[in-house]
Amino acid sequence: MRFGGGTALWYGSERGPSSHSGADKLAERGAMYEVQPDILEVAKALGEETRFNIFRRIADAAEPLSVKDLVAELGMHHSAIRIHLGKLEDAGLIYSKKRHIPGTVGRPQLAFLPSARALSITLPPRNYEFLARLAMDWAAAEGDTEPTEDFGLRWGRDYVKGRGRLVDGSLPLDRALGVLMDELRRLGASARSGVMNGGYQVLETNCVFAELAADYEPLVCELHQAVMRGMLSAISADEFEWQQTTRICDGDERCTMRIAARPPA
Repeated sequence: MRFGGGTALWYGSERGPSSHSGADKLAERGAMYEVQPDILEVAKALGEETRFNIFRRIADAAEPLSVKDLVAELGMHHSAIRIHLGKLEDAGLIYSKKRHIPGTVGRPQLAFLPSARALSITLPPRNYEFLARLAMDWAAAEGDTEPTEDFGLRWGRDYVKGRGRLVDGSLPLDRALGVLMDELRRLGASARSGVMNGGYQVLETNCVFAELAADYEPLVCELHQAVMRGMLSAISADEFEWQQTTRICDGDERCTMRIAARPPA
């Protein structure tokens, strides 16, 4: 998410033709820069194909995975999986916690989750987080010309229009949610949806704005929620109710949104 042109908020990587000029100039002249040593540990940890696949499964899972889970999925010996898990932990890519399965006896199992620490490897180095913090400072100080929710809703609808024909016309709510999940994942989110209690539940296990959400509470969460609602309203033919019930920035393990079709008036 970045601010550009004073008041326009752009999400993702779609940019106009003229926006490539700065990158082209940098490419033409090259750059000298310092490579941080911790990049090596991450590169070594993910550079082995089996270990990379283990990390992908852990990162993409809806729940923490144990060694037993990974043995069942990958068909590998538990000792080999433990070695790979140890290297991923050493690189700071995953961490473990005890998990007790209801209805079972014995000691709790160790289960593995992706680290919540933001990791970005960019060469040459870039500090877009710093730029984003400047932008959020601007928004926090000057953004009262339009309520955050109204701005986010409008921006989400405009984003869908700007993406061209994401869908051929408006869709029923269930199909519209599927399109929204695909688009959010394309933008780097870990969103998934399912049916629950006559409506739908959306889970987001990785907040793409986690650090900023904690520092700029409640601005970032309100903006993020409004953008998603605006996107869905542009895709769905059905009006809907949207309620957030858990938030990562409050210490919950995930953000949870409950969505239901709005009853006819």
